[in-house]
Amino acid sequence: MRTLLRLCIVVVMACAPAFAPSAAFAASGPQVLVLTTGAEARDVADYAVERLQMEARRWNFTLTEGEPADLEDLGEVDVVVFVNTGADILDQSQEASLQSFITRGGGFVATNAAALSEPDWNFYGELIGATALTPPQEPATDQDVSFNSGSPITDGLDEDLTLNERWYFFDPEPVQPDSTILAQLGSGDPVAWSSEDHRAFYASPGGEGKTWGDRDFLQLIRQAIWWAAGEEGVLLQNSDDAAPEWPYTWTFAFFVVAVAGGGSIAVWRLDKDETRREEEAEAAQSAGT
Repeated sequence: MRTLLRLCIVVVMACAPAFAPSAAFAASGPQVLVLTTGAEARDVADYAVERLQMEARRWNFTLTEGEPADLEDLGEVDVVVFVNTGADILDQSQEASLQSFITRGGGFVATNAAALSEPDWNFYGELIGATALTPPQEPATDQDVSFNSGSPITDGLDEDLTLNERWYFFDPEPVQPDSTILAQLGSGDPVAWSSEDHRAFYASPGGEGKTWGDRDFLQLIRQAIWWAAGEEGVLLQNSDDAAPEWPYTWTFAFFVVAVAGGGSIAVWRLDKDETRREEEAEAAQSAGT
């Protein structure tokens, strides 16, 4: 009986994380729809989404990867993100839905080639706030990016960032008062800005995988998402560990089996030793009488 009780305790302790509230599932922050449709470098786009999913789990927003058709129903969405999207990805109905969403106060974040996604749609050009010259500069080069203070999007980004990119240049460039320049190259060319008319943000980096692995760049994008969602509170981190939730990994299952198995052996040995000591005590008591 003691063995069964101890074994049950071991199993319950091993499985306890399964019943603890998960920060990822408890997230109540912005709902974000991300599109990578038509991205030239599929591996970079996939890695970008993977990194953004980690940011979502860690920083309390929910990110869903979608397609242009999903733009026709944005009722539950707070921010739409275009990650390196290709050209002419939206039909007229999708354009109308996205425009309505943004004019009602919805957020929009775009990176890299997304500046060229809708060249014939005037509203999109106004949303981006600049016209990219095509193609981007070849080959990719290292450039120092400096950030401007005074915006929640650049809060905490106090040091220059060196990125290796095929850089886009713009003509016309974003200008005040329609846009707020948030980051620029050493040459002064802008590389990130926000709109003064809409909750819209654009960053020209993001075409290279290493850029999405840079913590400062990810901070810029997540703070842009938070700002675009209309959130005014401070970003709160859910957990130091942004690994995928345990139900979706075999690691947790192996952990439970290992702990339960090891605990069972320990319990069996403990019970065996205790039984032996009781038998020896009873034998000694019988010998004494």
